[in-house]
Amino acid sequence: MAKNKLQVTYDFDFLLLALNASVKPYKLAWSLNKDLGLHLIKSENIEIGFNEQKSLSIQNFIDSAEFQTVRLIRNRAEDTNGAFNAFLLPELKNFDYLLLLENETNTFNENAFISEIKQIPFVQFITRIDTQSLKSKDNLIF
Repeated sequence: MAKNKLQVTYDFDFLLLALNASVKPYKLAWSLNKDLGLHLIKSENIEIGFNEQKSLSIQNFIDSAEFQTVRLIRNRAEDTNGAFNAFLLPELKNFDYLLLLENETNTFNENAFISEIKQIPFVQFITRIDTQSLKSKDNLIF
């Protein structure tokens, strides 16, 4: 009997920013809310399970509006025991946080948005990431 394989391709239609900030996630979310006029709210942790009875718990904050969704995600994750450290995107392990922007309007100015984030005192570095070049980009599908 012939086997059929289902091939699924996802559209990664969002802007991905990686940033370094040596602060707690709630402080970064508060600062982004204050300085950028966002309304990031702590959401339930994202749980990713593995075959070996291990799972990752990833902190995230969401601001969902009518035409735009902003998600602040901590790149480093820990399991419930605290002994298993891993990264949501292992190839970006030098970055502390990821910022996903799903935008459906044409008036969004990406460069101005990045410049405003650079003005936050404890943000050390921010860069745009090409999602097509990531090996573990499937981890960004929630």
